[in-house]
Amino acid sequence: MIETILSKIDKKQFMLYAKRTLLGFVVILFGIYVGNVLFGKSSLEVLWSLKTDKERLELRIDELKKENADLQKKLFELQQLDPDTRKE
Repeated sequence: MIETILSKIDKKQFMLYAKRTLLGFVVILFGIYVGNVLFGKSSLEVLWSLKTDKERLELRIDELKKENADLQKKLFELQQLDPDTRKE
């Protein structure tokens, strides 16, 4: 009789341990999956490519601003030379 009681206790403890272990594995695997989705290799590659694109576009903006300023300066100089557009 004592042996059957001990075997039932051992069985309950084993099942409790097995459930906790399985739950722990599921939580760990889910954490790895979420981490991979949010911070995986492709996400980092996209982030780095977006940063380089941003830097490249900022440089292009500066170049175009300088070019625009030069063209406006030439335009104003040409307008000063054109007698029809001069104000008296």
